[in-house]
Amino acid sequence: MTVLLVFGLFVVIATAHNITFLDVPRYGDPHREANLVCHYVNDKNDPELHSVKWYRGSNEIFRFTPEQQPPTRIFNTTSGGGVTRGSCNLHSCTISVVLPKTYNTRLSFTCEVSTEGPRFAVVKQTKNLTVAVILREDPVILGLPGIVQPGEDVILNCTTGLAMPPANIIWYIDGKPERMEPWMVNNTSVSLPNEFDLRSSWRSLHLRVNPHTPAISVRCEATQPTWPAYIRSTNASLIVARTPHLSMFTASGSISTAVEVSVAVLASCLSSVHIFSKYSALSEV
Repeated sequence: MTVLLVFGLFVVIATAHNITFLDVPRYGDPHREANLVCHYVNDKNDPELHSVKWYRGSNEIFRFTPEQQPPTRIFNTTSGGGVTRGSCNLHSCTISVVLPKTYNTRLSFTCEVSTEGPRFAVVKQTKNLTVAVILREDPVILGLPGIVQPGEDVILNCTTGLAMPPANIIWYIDGKPERMEPWMVNNTSVSLPNEFDLRSSWRSLHLRVNPHTPAISVRCEATQPTWPAYIRSTNASLIVARTPHLSMFTASGSISTAVEVSVAVLASCLSSVHIFSKYSALSEV
Protein backbone atom coordinates (compact mmCIF):
# COMPACT_ATOMS: atom_id res chain seq x y z
CA MET A 1 0.00 0.00 0.00
CA THR A 2 1.30 3.48 -0.94
CA VAL A 3 0.10 6.73 0.64
CA LEU A 4 1.11 10.09 -0.84
CA LEU A 5 1.42 12.86 1.79
CA VAL A 6 2.08 16.49 0.75
CA PHE A 7 3.45 19.00 3.29
CA GLY A 8 4.22 22.29 1.62
CA LEU A 9 6.89 21.58 -0.96
CA PHE A 10 7.83 18.20 0.47
CA VAL A 11 6.41 14.93 -0.77
CA VAL A 12 6.63 11.92 1.59
CA ILE A 13 5.74 8.46 0.39
CA ALA A 14 4.72 6.00 3.13
CA THR A 15 4.50 2.38 2.01
CA ALA A 16 3.47 -0.79 3.83
CA HIS A 17 3.56 -4.50 3.21
CA ASN A 18 0.54 -6.10 1.52
CA ILE A 19 -1.48 -8.77 3.33
CA THR A 20 -1.94 -11.45 0.69
CA PHE A 21 -3.85 -14.03 2.73
CA LEU A 22 -5.61 -14.11 6.10
CA ASP A 23 -6.71 -17.56 7.25
CA VAL A 24 -9.25 -17.51 10.07
CA PRO A 25 -11.61 -20.53 10.17
CA ARG A 26 -15.29 -19.65 9.83
CA TYR A 27 -16.17 -22.08 12.64
CA GLY A 28 -14.06 -23.12 15.63
CA ASP A 29 -14.45 -26.07 17.99
CA PRO A 30 -14.14 -24.82 21.61
CA HIS A 31 -12.46 -28.11 22.57
CA ARG A 32 -9.59 -27.43 20.16
CA GLU A 33 -7.25 -24.53 19.57
CA ALA A 34 -7.86 -22.48 16.44
CA ASN A 35 -4.90 -21.76 14.16
CA LEU A 36 -4.82 -18.30 12.56
CA VAL A 37 -2.40 -17.44 9.76
CA CYS A 38 -1.47 -14.09 8.21
CA HIS A 39 0.67 -13.91 5.04
CA TYR A 40 2.24 -10.64 3.82
CA VAL A 41 4.76 -9.45 1.21
CA ASN A 42 6.73 -6.29 0.59
CA ASP A 43 7.50 -4.55 -2.67
CA LYS A 44 11.08 -3.95 -3.75
CA ASN A 45 11.42 -0.41 -2.31
CA ASP A 46 9.26 -0.90 0.81
CA PRO A 47 10.76 -0.22 4.24
CA GLU A 48 11.60 -3.20 6.44
CA LEU A 49 8.94 -4.96 8.47
CA HIS A 50 8.40 -3.30 11.84
CA SER A 51 5.76 -5.46 13.52
CA VAL A 52 2.85 -7.84 13.12
CA LYS A 53 0.02 -7.60 15.64
CA TRP A 54 -3.00 -9.83 16.24
CA TYR A 55 -6.20 -8.48 17.79
CA ARG A 56 -9.31 -10.18 19.11
CA GLY A 57 -11.94 -7.48 18.79
CA SER A 58 -10.15 -4.32 19.91
CA ASN A 59 -7.75 -6.12 22.28
CA GLU A 60 -4.20 -6.90 21.20
CA ILE A 61 -3.39 -10.56 21.92
CA PHE A 62 -0.06 -11.11 20.15
CA ARG A 63 2.84 -9.09 18.73
CA PHE A 64 5.84 -9.97 16.57
CA THR A 65 8.64 -7.40 16.35
CA PRO A 66 11.67 -8.90 14.58
CA GLU A 67 14.12 -6.22 15.81
CA GLN A 68 13.35 -6.85 19.50
CA GLN A 69 14.39 -9.61 21.87
CA PRO A 70 12.43 -11.69 22.43
CA PRO A 71 10.69 -10.96 19.11
CA THR A 72 7.24 -12.23 20.22
CA ARG A 73 4.93 -11.18 23.05
CA ILE A 74 1.60 -12.65 24.21
CA PHE A 75 -1.03 -10.46 25.84
CA ASN A 76 -3.62 -12.10 28.09
CA THR A 77 -7.24 -10.98 27.85
CA THR A 78 -9.84 -11.08 30.62
CA SER A 79 -12.55 -12.44 28.29
CA GLY A 80 -10.70 -15.66 27.37
CA GLY A 81 -9.50 -16.71 23.95
CA GLY A 82 -5.81 -16.21 24.73
CA VAL A 83 -2.86 -17.18 22.55
CA THR A 84 -0.92 -20.31 23.49
CA ARG A 85 1.91 -20.04 20.97
CA GLY A 86 3.02 -18.23 17.83
CA SER A 87 5.45 -18.71 14.96
CA CYS A 88 6.36 -15.73 12.79
CA ASN A 89 8.90 -14.64 10.20
CA LEU A 90 9.28 -11.82 7.65
CA HIS A 91 6.49 -13.21 5.45
CA SER A 92 3.94 -14.95 7.70
CA CYS A 93 2.71 -15.09 11.27
CA THR A 94 0.76 -18.03 12.77
CA ILE A 95 -0.84 -18.14 16.21
CA SER A 96 -2.89 -20.74 18.12
CA VAL A 97 -5.85 -19.43 20.09
CA VAL A 98 -7.95 -20.97 22.88
CA LEU A 99 -11.65 -20.38 22.17
CA PRO A 100 -14.32 -19.67 24.78
CA LYS A 101 -16.64 -22.53 25.71
CA THR A 102 -19.81 -20.58 24.85
CA TYR A 103 -21.33 -21.95 21.65
CA ASN A 104 -22.50 -19.64 18.88
CA THR A 105 -20.21 -16.85 20.10
CA ARG A 106 -18.90 -14.75 17.23
CA LEU A 107 -15.29 -13.50 17.47
CA SER A 108 -13.36 -11.13 15.22
CA PHE A 109 -9.61 -11.47 14.66
CA THR A 110 -7.44 -8.83 12.99
CA CYS A 111 -3.94 -9.07 11.54
CA GLU A 112 -2.11 -5.71 11.45
CA VAL A 113 1.20 -5.32 9.61
CA SER A 114 3.37 -2.17 9.89
CA THR A 115 6.67 -1.11 8.30
CA GLU A 116 9.58 0.82 9.74
CA GLY A 117 9.54 4.62 10.16
CA PRO A 118 9.47 7.39 9.79
CA ARG A 119 5.77 6.95 8.86
CA PHE A 120 5.18 3.37 10.08
CA ALA A 121 2.60 2.63 7.40
CA VAL A 122 -0.01 0.11 8.49
CA VAL A 123 -2.31 -2.39 6.73
CA LYS A 124 -4.82 -4.68 8.41
CA GLN A 125 -7.49 -7.29 7.65
CA THR A 126 -10.26 -8.73 9.83
CA LYS A 127 -12.21 -12.00 9.68
CA ASN A 128 -14.85 -13.54 11.93
CA LEU A 129 -14.99 -16.92 13.66
CA THR A 130 -18.09 -18.54 15.20
CA VAL A 131 -17.62 -20.96 18.09
CA ALA A 132 -19.43 -24.14 17.02
CA VAL A 133 -18.90 -27.84 16.35
CA ILE A 134 -20.20 -28.20 12.81
CA LEU A 135 -21.54 -31.37 11.22
CA ARG A 136 -18.69 -33.42 9.78
CA GLU A 137 -20.88 -35.51 7.48
CA ASP A 138 -24.16 -35.28 5.58
CA PRO A 139 -27.28 -36.54 7.38
CA VAL A 140 -28.30 -40.18 6.87
CA ILE A 141 -31.72 -41.26 5.55
CA LEU A 142 -32.92 -44.54 7.06
CA GLY A 143 -35.81 -46.78 5.98
CA LEU A 144 -35.40 -46.38 2.22
CA PRO A 145 -37.16 -49.26 0.39
CA GLY A 146 -35.97 -50.47 -3.01
CA ILE A 147 -39.37 -50.08 -4.69
CA VAL A 148 -42.61 -48.68 -3.26
CA GLN A 149 -46.17 -49.54 -4.23
CA PRO A 150 -48.77 -46.99 -5.39
CA GLY A 151 -50.77 -45.80 -2.39
CA GLU A 152 -48.26 -47.29 0.08
CA ASP A 153 -47.42 -45.48 3.33
CA VAL A 154 -43.66 -45.00 3.76
CA ILE A 155 -41.86 -43.83 6.90
CA LEU A 156 -38.33 -42.42 6.51
CA ASN A 157 -36.00 -41.11 9.18
CA CYS A 158 -33.24 -38.52 8.83
CA THR A 159 -30.44 -38.51 11.43
CA THR A 160 -27.41 -36.25 11.86
CA GLY A 161 -24.11 -36.79 13.59
CA LEU A 162 -23.05 -35.06 16.79
CA ALA A 163 -22.78 -31.28 16.61
CA MET A 164 -23.39 -28.09 18.58
CA PRO A 165 -25.60 -26.17 18.29
CA PRO A 166 -27.86 -29.06 17.21
CA ALA A 167 -29.27 -29.01 13.69
CA ASN A 168 -32.87 -28.39 12.71
CA ILE A 169 -34.14 -30.80 10.04
CA ILE A 170 -36.51 -30.06 7.15
CA TRP A 171 -37.76 -32.60 4.60
CA TYR A 172 -38.30 -31.73 0.94
CA ILE A 173 -40.53 -33.82 -1.35
CA ASP A 174 -39.96 -33.33 -5.09
CA GLY A 175 -38.22 -30.05 -4.30
CA LYS A 176 -41.01 -28.66 -2.07
CA PRO A 177 -40.90 -28.42 1.74
CA GLU A 178 -42.93 -31.00 3.62
CA ARG A 179 -46.44 -29.74 4.35
CA MET A 180 -46.61 -29.28 8.08
CA GLU A 181 -49.11 -28.20 10.66
CA PRO A 182 -48.07 -25.23 12.85
CA TRP A 183 -47.24 -27.56 15.74
CA MET A 184 -44.79 -29.48 13.52
CA VAL A 185 -42.48 -26.55 12.71
CA ASN A 186 -40.04 -27.32 15.55
CA ASN A 187 -40.60 -31.06 15.48
CA THR A 188 -36.92 -32.03 15.17
CA SER A 189 -35.89 -34.39 17.96
CA VAL A 190 -32.55 -33.82 19.71
CA SER A 191 -30.53 -36.32 21.71
CA LEU A 192 -29.17 -35.83 25.20
CA PRO A 193 -25.70 -34.22 25.28
CA ASN A 194 -22.59 -36.39 25.36
CA GLU A 195 -19.54 -35.65 27.53
CA PHE A 196 -18.61 -32.76 25.20
CA ASP A 197 -22.16 -31.33 25.19
CA LEU A 198 -22.67 -32.41 21.56
CA ARG A 199 -26.08 -33.56 20.31
CA SER A 200 -27.50 -35.37 17.29
CA SER A 201 -30.84 -34.59 15.61
CA TRP A 202 -33.45 -36.67 13.81
CA ARG A 203 -36.83 -36.28 12.17
CA SER A 204 -39.28 -38.69 10.55
CA LEU A 205 -41.22 -38.29 7.31
CA HIS A 206 -44.61 -39.98 6.76
CA LEU A 207 -45.26 -40.23 3.04
CA ARG A 208 -48.22 -41.62 1.04
CA VAL A 209 -47.03 -42.75 -2.40
CA ASN A 210 -48.82 -41.04 -5.28
CA PRO A 211 -49.96 -43.76 -7.72
CA HIS A 212 -49.64 -41.37 -10.68
CA THR A 213 -45.90 -40.72 -10.44
CA PRO A 214 -43.03 -43.02 -11.50
CA ALA A 215 -40.64 -41.78 -8.79
CA ILE A 216 -40.44 -39.52 -5.75
CA SER A 217 -37.36 -37.49 -4.80
CA VAL A 218 -36.77 -36.58 -1.17
CA ARG A 219 -34.14 -34.41 0.50
CA CYS A 220 -33.22 -34.17 4.14
CA GLU A 221 -31.72 -30.77 5.00
CA ALA A 222 -30.00 -30.21 8.35
CA THR A 223 -29.29 -26.60 9.35
CA GLN A 224 -27.26 -25.50 12.35
CA PRO A 225 -28.42 -22.09 13.66
CA THR A 226 -24.95 -20.54 13.61
CA TRP A 227 -23.87 -17.24 12.08
CA PRO A 228 -23.64 -17.80 9.21
CA ALA A 229 -25.92 -20.87 9.16
CA TYR A 230 -24.23 -24.18 8.39
CA ILE A 231 -26.20 -26.57 6.13
CA ARG A 232 -25.70 -30.17 5.03
CA SER A 233 -28.20 -32.29 3.09
CA THR A 234 -28.81 -35.73 1.58
CA ASN A 235 -30.93 -36.67 -1.45
CA ALA A 236 -32.68 -39.95 -2.22
CA SER A 237 -35.25 -41.34 -4.68
CA LEU A 238 -38.17 -43.73 -4.31
CA ILE A 239 -39.09 -45.80 -7.39
CA VAL A 240 -42.84 -46.48 -7.71
CA ALA A 241 -43.84 -49.92 -9.02
CA ARG A 242 -45.79 -49.91 -12.30
CA THR A 243 -48.43 -52.41 -11.11
CA PRO A 244 -49.74 -52.70 -7.56
CA HIS A 245 -48.70 -55.69 -5.48
CA LEU A 246 -51.43 -58.07 -4.33
CA SER A 247 -50.87 -57.02 -0.75
CA MET A 248 -51.98 -53.51 -1.67
CA PHE A 249 -55.60 -54.73 -1.92
CA THR A 250 -55.59 -55.54 1.77
CA ALA A 251 -53.53 -52.43 2.61
CA SER A 252 -56.21 -50.23 1.04
CA GLY A 253 -59.02 -52.03 2.89
CA SER A 254 -60.41 -54.03 -0.12
CA ILE A 255 -60.40 -57.37 1.72
CA SER A 256 -63.43 -58.69 -0.17
CA THR A 257 -61.74 -58.01 -3.51
CA ALA A 258 -58.68 -59.96 -2.40
CA VAL A 259 -60.87 -62.88 -1.33
CA GLU A 260 -62.68 -62.85 -4.68
CA VAL A 261 -59.36 -62.95 -6.53
CA SER A 262 -58.16 -65.86 -4.40
CA VAL A 263 -61.42 -67.83 -4.95
CA ALA A 264 -61.20 -67.29 -8.71
CA VAL A 265 -57.61 -68.51 -8.81
CA LEU A 266 -58.51 -71.58 -6.72
CA ALA A 267 -61.51 -72.44 -8.96
CA SER A 268 -59.31 -72.19 -12.02
CA CYS A 269 -56.82 -74.59 -10.51
CA LEU A 270 -59.54 -77.14 -9.56
CA SER A 271 -60.98 -76.99 -13.07
CA SER A 272 -57.57 -77.72 -14.57
CA VAL A 273 -57.11 -80.71 -12.25
CA HIS A 274 -60.57 -82.11 -13.23
CA ILE A 275 -59.82 -81.85 -16.94
CA PHE A 276 -56.44 -83.50 -16.49
CA SER A 277 -57.98 -86.38 -14.50
CA LYS A 278 -60.67 -86.92 -17.15
CA TYR A 279 -58.07 -87.02 -19.89
CA SER A 280 -55.98 -89.55 -17.96
CA ALA A 281 -59.03 -91.84 -17.48
CA LEU A 282 -59.80 -91.82 -21.24
CA SER A 283 -56.18 -92.64 -22.00
CA GLU A 284 -56.32 -95.77 -19.86
CA VAL A 285 -59.40 -97.06 -21.76
